[in-house]
Amino acid sequence: MRLHWRNENEAKRLPRTIQEYMRRRFGLLPEYLELLRCFEYEGRVNDKQVRRISIFSPNKAREQELLIKTRQDLEQHPELLFYEGYIDSQGNAYAADRRMPSSRLKAA
Repeated sequence: MRLHWRNENEAKRLPRTIQEYMRRRFGLLPEYLELLRCFEYEGRVNDKQVRRISIFSPNKAREQELLIKTRQDLEQHPELLFYEGYIDSQGNAYAADRRMPSSRLKAA
């Protein structure tokens, strides 16, 4: 099964299933999740085709005077990648916390 979506280089709101997973897994508030944006693109996890999701904060990017318009922009600034995950073909979501520990951020 091939998964399709619009433009993989367009930052968009987090899919509802990812928001629900992150609320349960990390205890994040809906108001915070609404501020985050993501890029979705085709990928594979455990040999299954999935929609990969890279999640960042546009507010944090603006604080650092950076403009993240494409997935490549985000890849050039890995410190702005907060979470990444995927949605499989059955609609199951998973996300991992990729934020840098605050002690490492201060040292950078």
